[in-house]
Amino acid sequence: MKFSENTLTILKSFSTINKSILLKPGNTLKTITPEKTLVAKATISESLPSEACVYDLSRFLSILGLYKDPDVEFHDKYFTIAEGKQRTKYAFADISMIHAAPEKDIELPSSDVIVDVLWDDMQSVIKAAGVLQFNEVAFVGSEGKVYLKAINSADTSADDYGVEIGTTQDEFKVIIKTDNLKLLPQNYHVTLCAKGISEFKGETATYYVAIDTKSTYQKG
Repeated sequence: MKFSENTLTILKSFSTINKSILLKPGNTLKTITPEKTLVAKATISESLPSEACVYDLSRFLSILGLYKDPDVEFHDKYFTIAEGKQRTKYAFADISMIHAAPEKDIELPSSDVIVDVLWDDMQSVIKAAGVLQFNEVAFVGSEGKVYLKAINSADTSADDYGVEIGTTQDEFKVIIKTDNLKLLPQNYHVTLCAKGISEFKGETATYYVAIDTKSTYQKG
């Protein structure tokens, strides 16, 4: 089989979440941070024929990059990567060596805040957090409006940067670490659960992101 450019892009993005990945039969890729603060899943156009455990995903992608248009064949304990006269045998890792994503899909206990976020707005806030040297962003509900802000929750007098993204009747500040926003560049339908988790649903990828315990929520 061949991996499409879109699948390679997803795998490259997932390698920033977890250096390893467990590939499962079918057309869904999943990964999780070792700290279990971010779970990601994405739909791909290919159907993987069997299970494969890759310990160093970046290394695997670099090997694929040695080829122009490689065929990847799944065996019981290794891949065969081939094109023309070139050939690479790549051994699978043991599953005990990696942090694999859970098989069961995550269900949010409640949907307390629902808002759509354009990728340009998300990107600008994450970039602003870097410029301001903050490691957090927050969804803030105040006076009928929802904002996405770059913040420093440890210093209430610190600067912030925000974009208005919606309306609400509730008052809240839902805080997320920027390290947990390793997202593919897509627009997202975001659902925030006050009990500690959020869902970012894009066109091809969905992320479940932990919410900081300093977050607050009050129904209007």
